[in-house]
Amino acid sequence: MHHAARLFALLLPILIVNDLRAQAMGNLMYEASSRLWLQQAEQPVKATIQGNMLVLEVNAMMNMTADSYLAIFHVTQLGQSAEEADSLMNARVEAMTARVRKHGIKDADIFTDMLSFVPVYELEATRKLFSRTYQEVPAGFEIQKNIHIRFRDARVLDKLVTAAAKEEIYDLVKVDFFVHNQSACYDTLRMFATRLLQQKLDGFGKLGLKVAEGHRLAAEQNGAYFPLDRYTTYQSRTPASLNSRRKGQVVNDVRKPTSFFYNKVPYGRFDIVLHAEITEPPVQYTYNLTMQIQLPEGFPKKEAKEIVKYVWVTEKGDLKELKL
Repeated sequence: MHHAARLFALLLPILIVNDLRAQAMGNLMYEASSRLWLQQAEQPVKATIQGNMLVLEVNAMMNMTADSYLAIFHVTQLGQSAEEADSLMNARVEAMTARVRKHGIKDADIFTDMLSFVPVYELEATRKLFSRTYQEVPAGFEIQKNIHIRFRDARVLDKLVTAAAKEEIYDLVKVDFFVHNQSACYDTLRMFATRLLQQKLDGFGKLGLKVAEGHRLAAEQNGAYFPLDRYTTYQSRTPASLNSRRKGQVVNDVRKPTSFFYNKVPYGRFDIVLHAEITEPPVQYTYNLTMQIQLPEGFPKKEAKEIVKYVWVTEKGDLKELKL
């Protein structure tokens, strides 16, 4: 294939991808504050020569589906007495536990975390003859707890939220993701990165650089991005109103709700991306391998040898070399 034809073949897929993005960019692109950085590469892949120093860098990523998850629900319960608050709280927690058991959640996967159990005060106005004072009186008691539920199928979370809502528990604090064998992920990334770095070294060797003779220094760095850290705020383009279905009322609470979406780490800065195609938000493991090679000088110098000669000067002034 001629050089021009080969260059056209390389450019053609890029043009097609850009056209597809223009056709399916989504409402997010209307957000001016987000448009510039969402798919921007964080840094270019390094392969530079500075003087006689060659710097090579390989960045690799692996998307991994979590092996298990932990959902945390927050519950607040008020009562006029300590006994009433405790009884109502226990009833709600036990009812929710019974509901989630139907979805395969075992008792060992549920833990109730006690946060606080405190009296709640209110101000009571007491009218006196010449003044009005305000005095704190106990109005009841408040209990706060977190319910931790571990599950292994991501689709179960919707059922857990439904079960919680039926017990008037609406606060889903967060969901943690767990990958059981992180070291195996890094080992795989190291293997692929080392192989690609060797290919880069071979390529520079074919260019005439004496990489095999150079002094080498190498460093590696691991990283992980969990879904909780990668959610970004997003203002919906669709207005919402709670009073729109109520007759005889003026709709004056129209608003554009703020939501979130999962924003993966962009692939642009990586040489290698394993399991690139995703549906469920994954845990993204990254691995960086950097090598510095001090190349030998372009024109090697010959070793200087010390030459010592002994001569004898005759009476006539002639010089004769003495071989000792």
